[in-house]
Amino acid sequence: MRFVAGFITAIVLTVVAAAVVSVTGVYNVAATFPQSELERIILGNVMLHSVRAHSAHDVSKTWNEDQIREGFQEYNEMCVYCHGAPGRETSDIGRGLHPSPPNLAETAQRWKNSELFWIVKNGIDMTGMPAFGATHGDDTIWNIVGFVRQLPHLTAEDYSGMEERGTESHGHDTEPQEHH
Repeated sequence: MRFVAGFITAIVLTVVAAAVVSVTGVYNVAATFPQSELERIILGNVMLHSVRAHSAHDVSKTWNEDQIREGFQEYNEMCVYCHGAPGRETSDIGRGLHPSPPNLAETAQRWKNSELFWIVKNGIDMTGMPAFGATHGDDTIWNIVGFVRQLPHLTAEDYSGMEERGTESHGHDTEPQEHH
């Protein structure tokens, strides 16, 4: 009986402490205030397991040059500001986010295709990563994933060349192709 009373007391005290922290403002939510190592570990694990649980089974995919080019154009318009690219540092926007957006050339290979797709489509709450599924179709999101898969293999010169070619052909939009 003592154990049950102690257990209930511990739960009540935890709930009361959480309520006090949430209404007093003692927990600093500023993007400039660094998270503790424990917070980083907990939130990182929650994000990792949530993405894995919600994404579809992985798919083996290949992308053609047009799809990679479309993925590059989308990445260059939306993603490079926060994630950077070979030869391109993150912008002031990306440097102001906390937690810092990952350099996808270094970290994207840890994720399966379906997980990257889910992240781009649904975003990651409280990180600054928006959900592009409301504004972009699945084919476009898959093309972004295809381009992100190329990032580790690109040099600064490769990326710059893609920007130049993208600027030259900017007026020639094509319909996205169906990929499954």
